[in-house]
Amino acid sequence: MSWTDFDVAEVLSVGDERGLFARRDVPESVVVGVFDGTVEVFSVDANGQVDWRAHDGAMSIHLKLTADRLFTIMPIPGTTPDGIDFINHSCKPNCRADAGTLVVETTRFVAKGEQLTINYHRMDLIKLGRPCWCANVPDDERCIL
Repeated sequence: MSWTDFDVAEVLSVGDERGLFARRDVPESVVVGVFDGTVEVFSVDANGQVDWRAHDGAMSIHLKLTADRLFTIMPIPGTTPDGIDFINHSCKPNCRADAGTLVVETTRFVAKGEQLTINYHRMDLIKLGRPCWCANVPDDERCIL
């Protein structure tokens, strides 16, 4: 199960979704959480569509894509995603998660109540070709996730 420093962050609702927010002012270079999970391998058809086999693809961390398989880290079966699992994407993030370590840390001061975000484009080792959904970002500047 992933680990989150709940002295630093809390999960709050964002419309119909959830996100991770600063519980207090957080200086730069603070570890917020560490992703954990199980490796899953999903088949990919000729059109690039992933067969998620009833898994929530939104919870995946993409590790490697071959011609017909996507290797990912998924939440551990039987656990309830919480904390760091709900960190959202931003083209202008205030945290980073390096693909080799899956440790999330702040990259600048984050004020209490501010949503903590990472750039999924930089985190996933392999992209599935979907443009991000960031508000106020022109289509030609969107990250490809």
